[in-house]
This record gives sequence, structure tokens and C-alpha cells, in this order.
Amino acid sequence: MTVPSRVSLIVLGLVCTAAVASAQPCMITDGRLGRSTSAQHWSKTDSDRGTRSTSIRWRRGDCELRVDARGDFSVRPDLSGFTSVDDYIELEERDGDRSRKVRITNGGKALEYRWTVDGANGFDVDRDRWLADILLAVERRTAMFAKSRVPLLIKQGGPDAVLNETYLMDSDYAKRQYYSMLLANARLSEANLERILRQAGDSMSSDYERAELLKSIAAHGPMSDRLARSVIGVAQRMSSDYEKRRALSAGLEAVTSAESRTAFFMAASTMSSSYELAELLIAAQRRSFVDSVSADAYFKAVSRLTSDYERRRTLSALLKQRPDS
Repeated sequence: MTVPSRVSLIVLGLVCTAAVASAQPCMITDGRLGRSTSAQHWSKTDSDRGTRSTSIRWRRGDCELRVDARGDFSVRPDLSGFTSVDDYIELEERDGDRSRKVRITNGGKALEYRWTVDGANGFDVDRDRWLADILLAVERRTAMFAKSRVPLLIKQGGPDAVLNETYLMDSDYAKRQYYSMLLANARLSEANLERILRQAGDSMSSDYERAELLKSIAAHGPMSDRLARSVIGVAQRMSSDYEKRRALSAGLEAVTSAESRTAFFMAASTMSSSYELAELLIAAQRRSFVDSVSADAYFKAVSRLTSDYERRRTLSALLKQRPDS
């Protein structure tokens, strides 16, 4: 996949995978590094010359992974190597003063590779394996090649192959990109969607990425009431009231049972922002969520409104809708 020609500055983490068993302890040896890893990834375009440059930096202690490129580049869907490079790309693995690097340039008829260890020509580990591991490390944090890799995973092992891969990612951004590509490229069963929601609830921490994912699932097609309860369960675990409202609003249309309506209001009652909560309750009232079964949970949520203005606005909307109740 060709890297997008215009990408704003993004700060992302980078995951590293095993280079080889013989690598020194501090080299890239772990495919699941923690979120505390220091990293940066950015892409920029020189407007005067019309050239784009990409840089990636990952660091943990004395270990560092570097990727620098000028121009676009493409990789094989299985991440085993490059298919094209406009100008050049360098991938380097550092451990203190020790360095492994490959520089790939466009030689016109074919790609040209220069492999070095500590600046000297040559290489001390399996080149193909090392390159594939570096590309996998980058992909698991940036989802840079998701458009070509996800369809391949689906072809090889169906939706489960994609979900197994997302489980190995530490970046919430990369996970959401893979989930979104899966939604766009496969016919998913309710069991597949429930697994996505379980993974989102258990392994994602970014409220923004979770909310975006839930919106994508809601837009994917009609949801069952059971799936709506799973969406509510993920939303309830969010700490941002704004993102929680966005997430719960995404599943509004699928809420049909009394059990789900009660669960919806219980999740709403965990919000502290009077404005966000009022907006959510008024939206739920318009869909006739308040009934004899869910009323207790609804008024518990109303009691969370600390703003008299928002409480008056919420209850007045209900009174106008149900004046005889």
C-alpha cells in the first residue's frame, strides 16, 4: 500500500517484534512492548519541491528503531518486503553504539539494497526475517499497510485472523484501523462483532478510538438488541463524558428491550457532565426509552444532573412528550 501523500504530524508509539533469536538482549526482541515506550511517527510534504518525507522513531532505554523515507513506498501484503520505493527508505535498529541498517533505493529497473552493521557492509542475521520483523513492528503501531494486509489476513483465515492480529497490537489507533478495514472487507456474524466489542472493552484504553469504533459498528448495519447491550457495556467503561455520549448515542437505534433501556440509563448515570448527560437523556426520551420498567434507572441518571438548567431542560422535554403519564 502506498503511504498517504498528505499526513499531519501524528505522535504514535511503535511496537517492536523479534528480530532473531541470536540478537543481543537490548535489540528488538519483544513483539508486545508496553504503552510507556517512547515513540514518534510523522509524515510531511515539502510544498516547494513536492516531495514527502516520513520519519519514525521508537525508543526503549538504549534500544531504538528508526525509519526514514523520501517519497512514497509500498510493501507486500504479507509484510515480507518492499514492492516499490520512489526515492529511498532506511530502516535501522540501534542498541547503544551498535547498529543494523538497510537502505533501499530506486535503481530504476530494480530496488537496490545496502545492508550494514555498525556502518560496515554486511549483515549478521537473516536479512529477510529481520526486515519482515521490522515492518511488522511498524505496522502493529501505525497500521500503515492495513489496506493491503487486512484483506490478505481475511483471505488466509477469515475475520478471526484479523482479530487475532489486533490482539497483538498495543496501539489503539492501529487496532481501530484494522477493525474498520475488517468491517469494510468482510461479512461479519454477530459473534464476530461481539468479539470486536469484547476486545475493544478489554484491550483498548483510548476513549476516542473506542467511540469511533462503536460508531463504525453502528453504521455497519442493523444491530440486534443483544449487540446494543455490548455497545453499552463498552461505553460504560469510558471516562470521557463526551466520548461516552458519542458511543451511547451510536447504539440508540438498536436498543429495543426493557433490559437494554435500563442498561442504557445505568451507563448514563456514570456521567458527571450535566450537559453531556442531558443531551443523551433527551435523545433517549425522544425514542420513548422511559417506561415503567426503566423509570427507576432513568431518574437515577437525572439525579446526576447538578445543573438546575440542564435538569429543567431534561424533565421539561419529558413532560412535553408524555404530558398524561
